Amino acid sequence: MYKKKVTWWVSAAWVLLLLTLTGCQSVQGVDLAAAIQQSSAATSSESAGSLQIELVPGDTSQLSAVEQQALSALHKVTIELANVKTESTQKLSADGTITYGKGTIPFQIAVDGTKLIWQVEGGKKPVVIDLLGSSNASFTKLLPAALQEQIGSKAAEIKPAVIGFILANMPNPPSIAVSSVTEKVGGADLSLQKVHMELTGTELASLLDRLLSGILADEAGLQELISQLYDAMYPIIQEEIASGSADFTLKLLGNKPLAVGFIYQPVHDYLAKAAESLAAVISGDGEQGVLPVHAMFGSKSALAADFYVDGDHGVRKQSLALSMPMPDTGTGVAGLKLNFVSETWNVNKPVKADSIDISGGFVPVGVDASTVYRVLGNLDRHSLIYTLLREDAKIARKEVHLQLNESGDPAASDTPQPFINGDSKTMVPVRFISEKLGAEVGWNADTKEVTILDLLSGRIIVLKLDRRTASVDGASIELESAATLVNGSTFVPIRFIAESLGGVVSFDDDTRVVTIKRD
Repeated sequence: MYKKKVTWWVSAAWVLLLLTLTGCQSVQGVDLAAAIQQSSAATSSESAGSLQIELVPGDTSQLSAVEQQALSALHKVTIELANVKTESTQKLSADGTITYGKGTIPFQIAVDGTKLIWQVEGGKKPVVIDLLGSSNASFTKLLPAALQEQIGSKAAEIKPAVIGFILANMPNPPSIAVSSVTEKVGGADLSLQKVHMELTGTELASLLDRLLSGILADEAGLQELISQLYDAMYPIIQEEIASGSADFTLKLLGNKPLAVGFIYQPVHDYLAKAAESLAAVISGDGEQGVLPVHAMFGSKSALAADFYVDGDHGVRKQSLALSMPMPDTGTGVAGLKLNFVSETWNVNKPVKADSIDISGGFVPVGVDASTVYRVLGNLDRHSLIYTLLREDAKIARKEVHLQLNESGDPAASDTPQPFINGDSKTMVPVRFISEKLGAEVGWNADTKEVTILDLLSGRIIVLKLDRRTASVDGASIELESAATLVNGSTFVPIRFIAESLGGVVSFDDDTRVVTIKRD
């Protein structure tokens, strides 16, 4: 019953917006699809851009004073990237700032292969994200570990083919206008062709639906795309086979027809599920996460885009503006506005990316539930970035819901569920609860001890099976009931583990659901 976080399609739909607007046909002499594809093939460049997120105020009468202050601070947030240096498809850097109602926060980012490094003012150490290692795509997991480490660079080689495949299945938007303009890009005045497009939310939904339907129907195109990826990967596959690897999957990948067939189905299934998920979101029936994204696809939403194309058929500048209403759910927000702009220069010229020093240590993170807490735990609590993330954006806020096991037999369920023990105390699975609330759990089979590290506070909790005492940062704590092992899972009293991790417990007697909240 644990409520999932924002699903993959939120970012996926945003990325598709630009591609959706491009269409696949030449308009008034400008082949925008070809320009987008050509720009995606650039191996080096310098650029700059910004994303502004503005919340349109609504009825704030239901909000507390603290919530109203946070909303006021987050009314307008701007993320700016300057000095973006793309040295190659696998190496880039940028200086950035996050500006909101309480001030400006500088940061730097660098990408080196599949690693993204983020250093922010107020961070004790750089944060390193393994972009490929954190992927949950089922078709990626089919590949051996050795190939997963290198697939990022090879995938970049066929990025133009991927975009071309998408554009080949993309119909033109209904409203397009082209004009000649002079714009400043990278400090220089350029003569460009401006392509302007506008869409309502319903028109955008229709284009996305047609795009995804076309992609799923284009079996030959998808197989050809996978074939191109295979060709890019083949030298690595051949090298691994020659090294004597006995991996069955790797040997299967050594045969191209078998490999393409082997990979095609899970990729197609993944895209089909993606299409179903997005369709549900558009209709309002799907999971909405923190934002009711289906509002973006309604008649009251509006999307406008401008692309500026040079004489060499490259996109040198672009802007995107989206406005959408928000349903009245007591959030104090009546609408949302997004504005994105970027410009690019020195395309395919020598560019040297900057680096971020991680020799003094770094914080590795992924995309699991603990990521938020790892990031926060790395920040100075007096820093503005900590205030933004923890106090204003409330990114550490978590709710865990568990159905109480009413059978009277804690071993009757195949999955760990809370139960009431002989002491009339509610017992919960310690690993499940701890990880959902942002902690790491370790188990020592020899000593039968569970060690819990709260990634946010740094607190260390040690439990021992069948003992009524626990250690919290070295201090002995008396438990209401002893930790016990049921079906291979360790259960502890709910109030102890929740409160030790900064949570608050509540119980709905009607639904028999236990809820733990952490702010």
